[in-house]
Amino acid sequence: MKISKFLAVLVCGAIVAASAISCHKSSDDDDSEYMDGTLAFELASFLEAGSSVELTPTGVTYGSDKKIPGFYWYTSENSTKDTTRYEGDPASVTGKFLLEVDEDFTGTLTVTCSAYAEGYYIRSQASSVVIVNQETSLNIPGQTDEDPVFTDGRDGNSYRYVSLGGLDWFARNLAYTGGYAPFGAEVLRNIFGTFYTWDEARTACPEGWRLPSAADWKSLAEALGAAPADVHSTFEGISGKMMTEAYFNDNELWEFTATVKITGDSGFAALPFGYANVDGSMYKFSDFYSYAVFWTDEELNEEQAYYRYMYYSSPDVRVATGYKNYFAAPVRCVRDSSI
Repeated sequence: MKISKFLAVLVCGAIVAASAISCHKSSDDDDSEYMDGTLAFELASFLEAGSSVELTPTGVTYGSDKKIPGFYWYTSENSTKDTTRYEGDPASVTGKFLLEVDEDFTGTLTVTCSAYAEGYYIRSQASSVVIVNQETSLNIPGQTDEDPVFTDGRDGNSYRYVSLGGLDWFARNLAYTGGYAPFGAEVLRNIFGTFYTWDEARTACPEGWRLPSAADWKSLAEALGAAPADVHSTFEGISGKMMTEAYFNDNELWEFTATVKITGDSGFAALPFGYANVDGSMYKFSDFYSYAVFWTDEELNEEQAYYRYMYYSSPDVRVATGYKNYFAAPVRCVRDSSI
């Protein structure tokens, strides 16, 4: 699968800040010593463009009386060192750094903190954060201000929708709360949508809209040219019409494959945001860039329910089942077009 700056911070199915620790001399003195402890600072995995956050260095001292060293900072966008604490400053000077993200910047930003003291090796830590803009980070070609829009009165979120097979379908994932924010980052909720367990999904859609039934998906598939099939069958040859060649922070989301011709003709705008396995309050996200997954309201039994999914290299829209309480996926709301 493709590797990008965004994917580089998706580690073991969860979003973590990429970090590195290094030591090097603060002078040419061969008698330099090592500081004690581990330099650390907390940085979120995602931040919104234009935001600011205060970072506090911790965990490192030097000398027999455990002094606090000096600290300086710089970022991948500004290599000028910002010294926030000088060696010998009183303990009340913590070395905090105010990270201010430019409102026009999106992408991966690396922040480096270095601890220094005369006669000691410099100790550094670098952490990366993905900067997003809720208005511009997700670029979906073909959508215009002329598209019909529904505004959810519960939170003010707006959703473009398309009419297919006698039904209106959301053209992006539902972002209403009541489920888990993608990758645990609230700033991504309005970009990727919310990941719901099945019980959460059943009541998530706004008034007048519903979680799609198996029959709703069948009507959609037939409107896109799929051969008539059972409601729980694979809908062959239509995934390319439902996918769209969108970009997140200039990274193309669907990987190119010769087996799928992505046209986006339907306007459905399916995007590969994956799914999550749930263990209590822990969500392990999987297959970003590979799968677009959507719950249906049909249950197989007391424990499992059906979902529809698209895979980057398959021309078909397939069906599978997930455990209601241990699987989380996005939702596309639907309503009868006559409403």
